[in-house]
Amino acid sequence: MKRHVLAGLVMLLLASPVWAQSSTTPGELEAIKSDLGRVKADIEEIKRQLGQILRLMQQRSAPSGAAPLGGAARARVADAPTLGLTDAPVTVVEFSDYQCPFCGRFYSTTLPALKRDYIDTGKVRYVFRDYPLDQIHPQARKAAEAAHCAGDQGKYWEMHDRLFQNQQALTPAQLSQHARALGLDGALFDACLNTGAHSQRVEQGLGDGLAAGVQGTPGFIVARTKSGDAVEGTLIRGAQPLEVFRRLIDHLLAEK
Repeated sequence: MKRHVLAGLVMLLLASPVWAQSSTTPGELEAIKSDLGRVKADIEEIKRQLGQILRLMQQRSAPSGAAPLGGAARARVADAPTLGLTDAPVTVVEFSDYQCPFCGRFYSTTLPALKRDYIDTGKVRYVFRDYPLDQIHPQARKAAEAAHCAGDQGKYWEMHDRLFQNQQALTPAQLSQHARALGLDGALFDACLNTGAHSQRVEQGLGDGLAAGVQGTPGFIVARTKSGDAVEGTLIRGAQPLEVFRRLIDHLLAEK
C-alpha cells in the first residue's frame, strides 16, 4: 500500500509543468521547491496514517480463544506510576486504555484481588503504562494525560480509579469535573491538560507497548523484579481471569 501511494505521488510530481521544462527560471525554481515541500508533507502524512493503521492492528484485542500467554517480553518501568514496594520480587506491568471495556473489566474484577493478595503484601510491584487505542477510543489519550495531570498534584491513583469507574464520562469537560471532584486545583489541572503537558509521556507508553509486543488492551508483562529501568518476563494477552495471573506470579515467587 505504502509503495503504491508513494509511487503515485512521485508520478504526480513528475507530471507537473514545472518538471516538464528542460530549463528553469527563478520563479520555476521556487515552484519546484514548493512542489517538493508539498510532496514531503504528503509523505509525512502518509507515514503518520500508516503508523496509525499499524498501531490499530496491533492494539486490537486478542481474538476469542487465543492463548492467554505470549512469549518473552520486555517493558520499561522507569518513571511510570507504581503501586506496592519498588523492590517486591515480582513486577506486573499493565498496558491499558481508560476507555477500553476489557481494561475496565480487569480493573473491577481482577486488580482488587491482586492488590489484596500480592501488591499490599509486598509480593508484587504493579506498574501502569498508557496504551490508548486512538482510532476506536478517541477519548482515551486525554484521559491518560488527565491521570498524569492529577499526579502532578499527588492524586494519580485517585484519578486512575475515577476514570475507570466513569468510562462513559471522559470528555475534556468531564475530565475537568473529575479533577474538581477529587479536590484538585482546577486551574492548574486545566492548564496541564489543555497544553498537553504529559502528551509525550503517553506517547512513550504506546511506543514501549508496541516494542514489547503488546497486541491488545489490556496487555501485561509479568516478570521478576530487577534493578534498572526495565523488566523481562511473560506477556499476558487480554483481561484474563485471576487464576492466570496467580499461576504465573506464584511460579515466579517460588523460584530461588
